[in-house]
Amino acid sequence: MTTSHKIIPTLDINSFTTILTPTKSESINKKPPKNSQFFISRLTDIDCNNLLDSPFIYDFFTIYFVEKGALHKINQLENLQLKPNEIFFSKPGEVKTWQKMKNLDGYMISFTLDYLLLMVSNKNFINTFDYLLPNAKRKFTLEGPLLYFYQTIFREIIKEYANFQKHSDQMIKLWLFVLLIKTNRIYAKDNESDGLGTSLKSADFIFRRFMLCVEENFTELAQGNVYKPMMIKEYASKLNVNPTYLGECVRKACGKSAKSIINKRTILLAKCQLLHTHNNIAEIAYQLGFESSAYFIRVFKKFEGITPLEYRNRERPKFAV
Repeated sequence: MTTSHKIIPTLDINSFTTILTPTKSESINKKPPKNSQFFISRLTDIDCNNLLDSPFIYDFFTIYFVEKGALHKINQLENLQLKPNEIFFSKPGEVKTWQKMKNLDGYMISFTLDYLLLMVSNKNFINTFDYLLPNAKRKFTLEGPLLYFYQTIFREIIKEYANFQKHSDQMIKLWLFVLLIKTNRIYAKDNESDGLGTSLKSADFIFRRFMLCVEENFTELAQGNVYKPMMIKEYASKLNVNPTYLGECVRKACGKSAKSIINKRTILLAKCQLLHTHNNIAEIAYQLGFESSAYFIRVFKKFEGITPLEYRNRERPKFAV
């Protein structure tokens, strides 16, 4: 669905949970105070009549764990389908819409970054999880003992949340950390990485920080908080490295140039704007820092094979509800 806004609206955790779940949930007996930065619900408690099918930029993490049925969402313009025993980790700054639910059961956990960081002294701790980096796999299939392990974690968390009492908040955070760390170990095993970035080479470390900075900058752009993408020299300055060295680190780590990564992220935001706002081509070109709409059209066509207007006319009907 498109929106009449000039920018894609941002959704906070309290609005999200208020809209998606009924006022009184059968699985929650005594809820924690309002305006909490954490929420958990059974997927059966989601209001099927109000699935947030309009696009929003979510400013919090959400974990979807499906035990029965199926869930279909659009995440960053990509189709996401979750089947039984699958888990998916959604990150802040991503554009999402709900599409369909069918005989759904399982769990949904939402939490802000601030909520998680209250438990750790290292504020960059969350950035050490490999599977939460841009372009990393964030959907996993759980089987056997691993499935039972995750089911236990979710049941313990919702039990503490449903009967909130002294130290429940600390218990929830500890279980949440167990969930996040265990998932990172699964990702590390599947991808032959070290798991928590503990032995990263210098180039890998610079690349990791660069990718996080790119995501941060484009989230700010999408929200209308900044008015042009950062240039490579600006990323280098933020990371306290030479632009040439930054380029070398990025290419060594992923085989691509820093410029190509920025260009790819620029086109993704352009596509989101084309599908989810009523901004004209010139307005989108200006927001993305292009010197002219003609140059924007040329770059877009180079990546997508069609003009921005052709893309909007072809793809927008697929997102209408």
